[in-house]
Amino acid sequence: MLKLPALKPGDSINIIAPASRCTDNQLILLKELLESWQLKSFIADDIFGEDIFCANTDDARLSQLVNALTNPETKAIICARGGYGSMRLIPALTKITPSASPKIFVGMSDTTALQIYLQQQWHWPTIHGASAPDRFSPESIASLKAILFGDVKQVKFKGIPLNSAAEKNNIIESCVAGGNLSLIQASIGTSWQLDSRNKIILLEDTGERGYRIDRILEHLTQANILKNAAAIVLGDFIDGNEPNGTSLIQDALHRFAQQSKTPVVKIEGVGHAYTNFPLPLGTNTTLQLGNKIQLTCEREQ
Repeated sequence: MLKLPALKPGDSINIIAPASRCTDNQLILLKELLESWQLKSFIADDIFGEDIFCANTDDARLSQLVNALTNPETKAIICARGGYGSMRLIPALTKITPSASPKIFVGMSDTTALQIYLQQQWHWPTIHGASAPDRFSPESIASLKAILFGDVKQVKFKGIPLNSAAEKNNIIESCVAGGNLSLIQASIGTSWQLDSRNKIILLEDTGERGYRIDRILEHLTQANILKNAAAIVLGDFIDGNEPNGTSLIQDALHRFAQQSKTPVVKIEGVGHAYTNFPLPLGTNTTLQLGNKIQLTCEREQ
């Protein structure tokens, strides 16, 4: 586990769109936010182009991603959006020689695919989070800035136990991996399939109804993807109401937790909601189990 690099005023970063596109105005707002932090943003002239589903063609998005990963002049990579398309780039990414110096990679949702790949193949820590000022709370954005610039050494989340294994007083020392539930399912059978062994696995999602979450969790269980995890941390699951306006999401999560022999805990403020605090992945992390759950991610070793 490597320490997360820190930025300083005057540093340069890449803004990329490896999945779907955001609006032109959202891109401007993101650039202005980063400039207000005294960061210089590099954005490819062809960041957006013509494609059926994605921000641009696979070749264009791959070129921008590789440039961002290997550009010696930049210190961090910020994903403008999630959506769909990141996993389409990974087969070609396997042919790229990893950079010796890790950069900060910030993304969430669909870019979970890239984060899993970078953590497992390049041994880079990443940040599950986003910096879209029009979508997330000022507190969430301020927290990301503090992590990026190394103003905080730890990121802490309080939670609650969801099964008997999590209620037992214990301390787990590991790192957090994972992210978006649907993308973790999509990793099965690929070169970037999530390796959960002895790790604390983060799961969150948006727009999935209760039965779909139940099905994905059952698939992960039967495929033994989560079998050897040290613990499972459930973030926010939003916008998956039934046609009548009710929600069965928490019922699905509760059933999963009760059937799991692995400690399962719940934290809030990590996911797709307006409050979306950044969470370092791949760094030294401590999970305190028992009546008072606390997840502590070290920014540095």
